[in-house]
Amino acid sequence: MIQLNTLTKSFAEKQIFTNLTFSFHAQKCHGIIGLNGAGKTTLFNLISSYLKPEQGTVNFNDLPILKNDVLYLETNNYFYPYLTGMEFLDIFPNTNAYFKLEELNSIFQLPLNQLVEEYSTGMKKKLALLAILKQDSPVYIFDEPFNGLDLESNHILELIIRNLIVKKKTIFISSHILDPLKNLCNEYHYLENGEFIKSYNEDEYTLLEDFIKSNINTRFRDIVEKSV
Repeated sequence: MIQLNTLTKSFAEKQIFTNLTFSFHAQKCHGIIGLNGAGKTTLFNLISSYLKPEQGTVNFNDLPILKNDVLYLETNNYFYPYLTGMEFLDIFPNTNAYFKLEELNSIFQLPLNQLVEEYSTGMKKKLALLAILKQDSPVYIFDEPFNGLDLESNHILELIIRNLIVKKKTIFISSHILDPLKNLCNEYHYLENGEFIKSYNEDEYTLLEDFIKSNINTRFRDIVEKSV
């Protein structure tokens, strides 16, 4: 179980979370859904210990979560300048006994001897993914992982995540594209204004879609009809 205990976090004058308390089942794939600014990335940064809350804790199996417990594929990954793809990968320890770079790169087709700064957005995403897969942890976070990937790479990423699910990893995914989440997630959680207002299991995907459409219509239909 991953437990959020009275988490409070703000930036400057913007309050993101206030006493957020919530629990996620371990060894499940969780889809985190919400509009821009709902707090998805901040949540992931708190779970991964990249950020510290002003108040509250994140626990994993009743103990404080550690950085080594989590592998985090960010929306936009930082790359050191003047490194080749291979030099970037060499930074990360190989703790995954199943990791085979040559086999995976036969799929991704990355020019690993080329400078990363010459890579396209999609190539950088694949390189960051290889760095994550090279390691092993019980929790994986994917923040908008399908952004910048072509159709084939999206399907490959789905296969990778499914394999992590089979290995009983706890997975969090955020995505503005709902279709991949439909095929992957065991549970869906809708985040709005720093609160989880709805949760659904994998058999309730249609209810999730209906809720999102109804929520958007309720909030924005009148504005659109009067302004367009």
